[in-house]
Amino acid sequence: MSEQSLVSPVKRVSVFCRDLDKSLAFYRDILGMKVIEDKSVSGPFIGKLVNLPSCTMRIVYLQADPAIDAGLVGLFHITDPKLPEAPAPKQGQLHWGQGSFVFSTEHGDEIYARLQKAGTVFLTPPTPYTKPTDDAYMKAGVYTEMIFYDPDGLMVSIIGYKPLPKT
Repeated sequence: MSEQSLVSPVKRVSVFCRDLDKSLAFYRDILGMKVIEDKSVSGPFIGKLVNLPSCTMRIVYLQADPAIDAGLVGLFHITDPKLPEAPAPKQGQLHWGQGSFVFSTEHGDEIYARLQKAGTVFLTPPTPYTKPTDDAYMKAGVYTEMIFYDPDGLMVSIIGYKPLPKT
């Protein structure tokens, strides 16, 4: 018996950025996401949402397709009070509990060139793999995936797809 999910598809992923301008340049200029809102808020009402008595925060929401009401990346930078630094996982290896943003694209080569030019660290450079048969989630085809790190050390995965050649 199939039960209905109690939640919607992912509405937003939130990143608390060390340097919002650097993160904005990454998601906007390298990945091509569109800024749909850029604002600053302050006071106890916003502090309460992040378990602080009060705070000043800049928020930038980006989206790959503003026509779809899901899949936002929210960049948040708290300037007051100063937050403690969280240790970043070692780049270049996986860690338990680590997450990854996953995007699909038809522009893998262009994104890869932009990432290389920016000096981005990769866990995995573009790597093709062939899936010979369809299943419920993924159809047969050649997938090319690359996994790299955003300015805050979070993993981002980009997947390209091409159908199998007709035989």
